[in-house]
Amino acid sequence: MAVTKRTRFEVLKRDNYTCRYCRSAEESLTIDHVTPVALGGSDSAENLVAACSDCNSGKSSTAPDASLVNEVSDDHIKWGHAMRRAAEIQAESLVEVDEYIAEFDQIWDDRWSTPWNYESSLKALFNSGLPLDQMREAAYVTIDARGVLTRFNYFCGVAYRKLNKLQEIAAGLVDEGGHIEGRDA
Repeated sequence: MAVTKRTRFEVLKRDNYTCRYCRSAEESLTIDHVTPVALGGSDSAENLVAACSDCNSGKSSTAPDASLVNEVSDDHIKWGHAMRRAAEIQAESLVEVDEYIAEFDQIWDDRWSTPWNYESSLKALFNSGLPLDQMREAAYVTIDARGVLTRFNYFCGVAYRKLNKLQEIAAGLVDEGGHIEGRDA
């Protein structure tokens, strides 16, 4: 059975697109069986590594040393844990963005229409770092504004001005060395 494209991608990503043998990131990479199929190795990710063509062809069907097998196995376990944690973090972020949108919906309260894709604008504000209190304030400023024809567009303008101010403050705090004044970042 051949290594699937998905498994190949996962192995390359896990190995940071670097040859496991010579640590080169400059050469084109192949997928190598740590324990060759001819010696009973499988096509599972636990038995696969990224290898440059020279290292892969030079190895041929020789048995690997135990430390390499253990290292690949350990890295595969660490990668699995990291992927699960990344999925948890992503799920937490989705809950936060859903709460952000729900808060807007509660404030907006169907008083004015919103475009069909308004949630993508709110997600962009959230992902850009506009805090919930700033988003709320932008919504309330919009509600109190007089003579506004397209309320949601007005809201976006207010929100992005707030976001731009935050970004200006952040840029002023970061010096050329990547440190925040008064403490290390």
